[in-house]
Amino acid sequence: MTDNDVTRGKKILVVGVGNPILSDDGVGIHIARRLKEIGIPGVDIEELPASGLELLDMVLGYDHVVIIDAIVTNGGTPGDVYNLEEGDFERTVHGASPHGVNIATALALGRRLVGDRMPSSTRFIAVEAADIVNVSENMTPAVAASAQSVVDELAAELTRD
Repeated sequence: MTDNDVTRGKKILVVGVGNPILSDDGVGIHIARRLKEIGIPGVDIEELPASGLELLDMVLGYDHVVIIDAIVTNGGTPGDVYNLEEGDFERTVHGASPHGVNIATALALGRRLVGDRMPSSTRFIAVEAADIVNVSENMTPAVAASAQSVVDELAAELTRD
């Protein structure tokens, strides 16, 4: 099954996550803004400068959600792009505390509380970051190049019939 089979005829949301003034941490926000400029019919695009419980209100009622964020992995190369699913984050789900809730925990909580209103599919696009601590509105070159590739590929995917 292709991604297009998952999204055809569905209510779709793309969420860019991050802090756009912390260099590569803003990659999700930058991608969301570029997608908004393109304008993809039938696709809602939002920005989320935080993560966690704030995401729940955004995703309710959507069939398919794409979440775009920066990631830092052991051994990753800046600019690497990862396509992940909710199951890939099972080990990162926190306990019951609402403080510091990450996206995976928020989605798991939403599924338990309002499962039928949660998206039937959630996809994560994560871009390996080089710098998530220095104050800058600019991404590093490798991440900026990957961001444009993600914009191009996602726009093409979401506009196919």
